[in-house]
Amino acid sequence: MNPLLSVKNLKKSYGKFLLNNLSFEIYEKEMVGFLGPNGSGKTTTIKLIMNSIQKDGGEIIFDGKKIEKDDFTFRSYIGYMPESGTPYEFLTGREYINFILGVFKVKKDEKKLDELFRIFNLKEEKKKIGKYSKGMKQKLLFISAIIHNPKLLILDEPFNAVEPQTAFLMKNILNTLKKDGVSILFSSHTLEIVEKLSDRVILLNDGKKVAEGEIDKIKRDGGVEEFFKRVIISSEDDDNIKKIVEIIKE
Repeated sequence: MNPLLSVKNLKKSYGKFLLNNLSFEIYEKEMVGFLGPNGSGKTTTIKLIMNSIQKDGGEIIFDGKKIEKDDFTFRSYIGYMPESGTPYEFLTGREYINFILGVFKVKKDEKKLDELFRIFNLKEEKKKIGKYSKGMKQKLLFISAIIHNPKLLILDEPFNAVEPQTAFLMKNILNTLKKDGVSILFSSHTLEIVEKLSDRVILLNDGKKVAEGEIDKIKRDGGVEEFFKRVIISSEDDDNIKKIVEIIKE
């Protein structure tokens, strides 16, 4: 089976940071968890896939077609949720979703929007987005990512700042979309969520892919936390933990 998304030898440098020859694939009906410490390259990789920033080398192929510089036609088939913020905070929540529907040429239906806002408990959809809480913005960004029924969802820290009932709702929506044929790449620092949702896990560190595995095997070997610790946590970290405990007990 051909991958829906193929990243090959991707490179990007920012000062001292280097995304170095990153390669991975995402297949249809697959949910992939993107793990790594802060600054490991997850958000940079996502922005490169979305063509928001320009790569220094490598290839990104979506649905069999190479994504070229200044090519944004592929975005019609991708739902993207950035890590934070929205570009149009002067709009209301409803105006923003209607704008997204217009961009993707999806027919507007106010009754369906009423239902979406009700389900996500966005009672203040007529308030300017700039006055939204972080959690409300996350709900709005999630809706905007799924609203046009994309082939691929790319979600950067989608569960940040959302209350438990919304996180539960989002997880169930993602699982249902996957069963319906949508592919999903999501980043998260919450290892339990990655373990529960993912079919496969990709682990980055210092701009490199340092591990990758099927979730069933990862679970047999102790789970995502052990998978992460084996690769990322060093003996120096263990020493630091002891030092911290000693400091606070003095």
